[in-house]
Amino acid sequence: MFAIVDHGGGETVEALATFPTPERADTVADLLNLLTVGYPPERTRERLLAALDAEPGPVRASVTAVLDALRPSRHRLAVQLRRRAHAGIASFPANGCPTGGCGTCPTCGDGCLDCPACDSGECDACLTPVITPRTALLLYVAAMTLSDEVSGAMGNLDNWDFPPFIKQLTPTSLGQFRATFVALAADLAHGIEPQPRTNAEEIALHLMTDRANAELELGSFDDMLERLPESATDYDWDGILTELFQDNDYTGLMAYRGKPPAEEVTTLFERFDNMLERPYAATTP
Repeated sequence: MFAIVDHGGGETVEALATFPTPERADTVADLLNLLTVGYPPERTRERLLAALDAEPGPVRASVTAVLDALRPSRHRLAVQLRRRAHAGIASFPANGCPTGGCGTCPTCGDGCLDCPACDSGECDACLTPVITPRTALLLYVAAMTLSDEVSGAMGNLDNWDFPPFIKQLTPTSLGQFRATFVALAADLAHGIEPQPRTNAEEIALHLMTDRANAELELGSFDDMLERLPESATDYDWDGILTELFQDNDYTGLMAYRGKPPAEEVTTLFERFDNMLERPYAATTP
């Protein structure tokens, strides 16, 4: 594993540690890169220290020595590898069980899979995560795919597979709509639930759930999904629409076939009063 460092004379690449397998090196590197996003997912540092428990003392010492010196980074190599986004996706919880188990579920460690207590409603201690690693991966793929499709459609709307009203948007508004997919993908890459902040983002996330479910049925990403932990609440698309949305007022606009009034288009991209701005740039690594 190598690190990009600056001792005052410019950035250089230095060897940081050697691992016995690529998989173990990737795990530690992903978590280190995740700490450089400025707003890493919760428990990232704890997960890193837990991963280092399996490594020899010199490796643990080399890696932990750089933790306090980490700074937000946009190095081109990290962007091209796109590993940080996948590390953020993998950081979502597979279950909502208390640390060490709840005392009721016999399968807490496996994400409450096939848990008779959960199935019968006997357990009320394990909270159900609406975004799990496997769900997050498919949503991320959907966001990036839909963003690319909007970009391609800006010059040719003949083969349009989006809500009819979007075809009536100006190029500027269409660009704003594309940005909603990028913003939601950025949430997922940061290990944060993609909570829509505007009506446009609600429409975008709804479309993402539809596309994610289609990708699930096609099985195109089965290999990637199998490398992520399984959860009893994977692919709960209806739960996303219920728990992460303000309301369902946007659904009427999705079926609208005419040209929406200018004031309605403006409102489409206005941030909800009860939602804060994203603390990080809406870009995806």
